[in-house]
Amino acid sequence: MVVRRTNRVTISDVALAAGVSISSVSNALNGKTAAMTEETLQRIQSAMQELNYRPSSVARGLATQRTATLGLVLTEIETPLFLQAVTPIEREARRAGYSLLLMNARNEADEREAVRLLQEKQVDGMMIVSTSDPRQNDHLHEVQAGGIPVALINRADLWTEFDQVNWDNAGGVASVLGHFTALGHRRIAILAGPADRRSTQERLQGYRAGLQAAGLTYDEALVCAGDYTSAAEGWRESAFGLMSLPQPPSAIIASDDIVAAVVIRAIEETGRSVPADVAVAGIDDQPFSQYLALTTVQLPVAEAGKQAIQLILRRIQHPETEAQHILLPCPLVVRATCGAKRQANP
Repeated sequence: MVVRRTNRVTISDVALAAGVSISSVSNALNGKTAAMTEETLQRIQSAMQELNYRPSSVARGLATQRTATLGLVLTEIETPLFLQAVTPIEREARRAGYSLLLMNARNEADEREAVRLLQEKQVDGMMIVSTSDPRQNDHLHEVQAGGIPVALINRADLWTEFDQVNWDNAGGVASVLGHFTALGHRRIAILAGPADRRSTQERLQGYRAGLQAAGLTYDEALVCAGDYTSAAEGWRESAFGLMSLPQPPSAIIASDDIVAAVVIRAIEETGRSVPADVAVAGIDDQPFSQYLALTTVQLPVAEAGKQAIQLILRRIQHPETEAQHILLPCPLVVRATCGAKRQANP
């Protein structure tokens, strides 16, 4: 059987079928229809439909000086947390007629290289999802100054020229404190994350604010290392240390859900149970946390992705608009590890 390859339908074919000039078809494709009659536009659209015409993205890019491509640079692509941003970003990009180039950047050097490659691809805009550790931003300033808008998610620093989306770490942890104190807990510990990250500093602020709101005194002995970028043995030792205090905590906030899982196991190794003896909460609301019945603070990563692409699409269409900074709430997801209501100590 011989399969004949049909020639691709061109803009000239559409113009001939519609009885108009090539420039008229080009104007219709690029939205320049203000001076065009409705009857002409309908003839062009009908011809494209009858011929099954698919406009060339390359040709349209040459005409509009755009590639209809967006870039997404993602930190920690190997973990499920930040991957939650990809689906809403890709969905909204496709709906708006853009394709998406995804790059992984584990550290600052990787990010610089990813941004350089996206510049070479001449993307119309880019989004950066990063951890909140301090990073240099000069390469991003250069990109935006060169006409490619940049939207940042979870960046350590706030800049007036960038559209940015962050989440309310302090408010999320304060809500855990409020929940635990409402259950009668008075000795509440926290395992802090990486010391250099903005998220850790904000969560400790929320911890102090929650204690103050409940009329409780800050106790340095209840603040321990729980750096989720380090070895799990360190988290386990922190949990053992807390349980060996003369007055051990009755509730513990872990720096993320994985740390919380290790803490629960360590508590059980001391002969105590969760939540009967010690209540535990995590941070992130990763997919596995529901199977542990883990009470946790949800980081709105997917919503951040949805907000970021809306900001970048707006900036592409209206580059003169003022940058927006969005702070998303971190809701508390209550599950079984927070335990039943306790009686407050007199």
